[in-house]
Amino acid sequence: MPTSSSFPYRLGLPAWAFPGWRNVYFDAEPSVLNSYASVFNAVEGNTTFYHIPSHSNVASWLEALQGTDCKISFKLPSAVTHQRQPDERILIQFLETINPLRDHLGPFLLQFPQWVGMEFFRRFVQGLDRVADMGTAVVEVRNPELFSHPEQLEPMLNHYGFGRAVLDCQSLYQGDLSHPEVVAAVHEKPDLPVLPRVYNDKAFIRLMLHPDGRNEFWIERWATQTAQWIAEGIEPIIMIHCPNNFHCPLFAEQFHLSLQQKVSYPLASLPAWPIPQQGSLI
Repeated sequence: MPTSSSFPYRLGLPAWAFPGWRNVYFDAEPSVLNSYASVFNAVEGNTTFYHIPSHSNVASWLEALQGTDCKISFKLPSAVTHQRQPDERILIQFLETINPLRDHLGPFLLQFPQWVGMEFFRRFVQGLDRVADMGTAVVEVRNPELFSHPEQLEPMLNHYGFGRAVLDCQSLYQGDLSHPEVVAAVHEKPDLPVLPRVYNDKAFIRLMLHPDGRNEFWIERWATQTAQWIAEGIEPIIMIHCPNNFHCPLFAEQFHLSLQQKVSYPLASLPAWPIPQQGSLI
């Protein structure tokens, strides 16, 4: 049986415990996270954006991940990235709390709001460097200035060894904007340029797909780019998003199927869902 630990890239979803997936793709035995990690080797940890997890939660996650190769990319708490005076105490507490998961940590996701420009970012990372060792991290900015002048950000990324996370929402904006799930999502997902340049060998793509399922162009494009990165010795991380998380597992499987056609060697199929599916839905 293939396992995701043998893949030359990491593929994941925005969460591991979306209620709509339970008893459809994943089950609760021995845990939802373990069930998820039997298929995917990456996941975003979005709950830490809102609050620091309890020590008991961290211990249960560590137990669930034993024997798997799944890595969690936690978002830094909003008190750190979304405040004009970042709370360093929260950052230190957050890092200490999740430290037991260190062998299962992917790059931290430093996601900033639109008002964060170059000057704030420079002060932020300088302060960050004084109080904590972030290890591996990727940065997602939403200020248009940092897209029209990416060279402003590059020296800071290179100095601290950060990658630049790419949020690609083009499938939403070039699809049916009247779709009820998209109407709500576009207020939170900005239509920003896509700059797929890799910094410090960290390719981290957050691919937002349209819930109507007509995403072939975007999946094919990113599968082609992923195959190229793999050939260059980079391990890309691809996170598949959708305004309705229910669709994400099948969209991720579709992405993997596309990638299988683009690499120059046999790539195993995605591991089977813990909950058997009735035929192919793709």
